[in-house]
Amino acid sequence: MNYMKLTLGEKLQFLREKAKKTETEVAEQLKLNLTTYQKMEEDFLYPADHVISKVVSLYDMTYEAFLAVGED
Repeated sequence: MNYMKLTLGEKLQFLREKAKKTETEVAEQLKLNLTTYQKMEEDFLYPADHVISKVVSLYDMTYEAFLAVGED
């Protein structure tokens, strides 16, 4: 059994890599500064709710599905 859960930053990185996108591409699509997005992936900055809403829209998923990434 794997008890390790992904952090929000790890979820962002996992989804970005799965979609074969660069940090720059995702930052632009979310209308964020690249450094801001990188800090979110590194867990130095917690994304605001409106940013998470943009993320789930970008990856065409629900909020619940986003939170469940890596939880299986």
